[in-house]
Amino acid sequence: MRAVRHLRSVVFDKRIALLLLLGPFAVFGAVMVNTKDRAPPQILALAVGGDGTTLLEMRADKLYRRAAADGAWAQVPLPRAVAPSRITAIAAVAKSSDVLYLAGQGLGVWRSDNGGRDWEARNDGLPSREAIAVTAHADRPETVYAYLAGNGIFRSEDAGKHWKQMDGGPRAALTQFVHSNMPGSMQSGWLFAATRTGVARSMDCFCGWYDAGGLNAKVHAVAYAPNQPQRVYAATEKGLFVSVNGGEEWRRAQAPAGSVTALAVARSGTVYAASGSKLFRSTDGGQTWERVDA
Repeated sequence: MRAVRHLRSVVFDKRIALLLLLGPFAVFGAVMVNTKDRAPPQILALAVGGDGTTLLEMRADKLYRRAAADGAWAQVPLPRAVAPSRITAIAAVAKSSDVLYLAGQGLGVWRSDNGGRDWEARNDGLPSREAIAVTAHADRPETVYAYLAGNGIFRSEDAGKHWKQMDGGPRAALTQFVHSNMPGSMQSGWLFAATRTGVARSMDCFCGWYDAGGLNAKVHAVAYAPNQPQRVYAATEKGLFVSVNGGEEWRRAQAPAGSVTALAVARSGTVYAASGSKLFRSTDGGQTWERVDA
């Protein structure tokens, strides 16, 4: 027994000596390697603030905001009950830099009136909290739209306090959509939706959904230029496309990276595109791109 105890003591002493020899690297070496190798959080969604001068970037870990003209990023607080990785969409309200919406499956729709300092769930009247997408009306600050999995599109005209189902949505389930004030609608504008089979388009009178331009590809994101509403961008599995006539026809645009998964367009016409964890910007309608610092 004494021999066994002696052997254990020798082994233990050798382990201590090895730790002392390696110093802090013995304790922190694995952590340092993992931190260095860890990939940056993915960009889940982009939006331009309603004042037209700020960019919102939803990553898998945090929500950020920056002035469009400089590179200063600021973190936007999120509701304590909301895990960032569950958020699927963000939206800003027309003519306001403070009103924001976010949506996610299991979360429903949330609204902030003060730039993210405080949030309130706006789910009364919705049949579930399985919100896939949310978008605000291009001109009417109190009007917001939400798409719920298995239920279709709902509209609120009082900032999310009450909801009304408008229709079942496009035939192919949408993953993201935007409201545009493009002329020609029977009511106040149009909805453009990214779906698994292309871009779907509907007047906001909800008079029927139609395929826009026959892209025949899975669309990850869709956006339009506020200064030229007929100019619409679509990020697809086949690349980036642009339409100058409201989705009637499309032409291929130069993509900044292999796969673009989020889009936003500022009032100035600047296009923002996300690919994985990287953010890019184009000031010439998607012909050339530059990397935006994280």
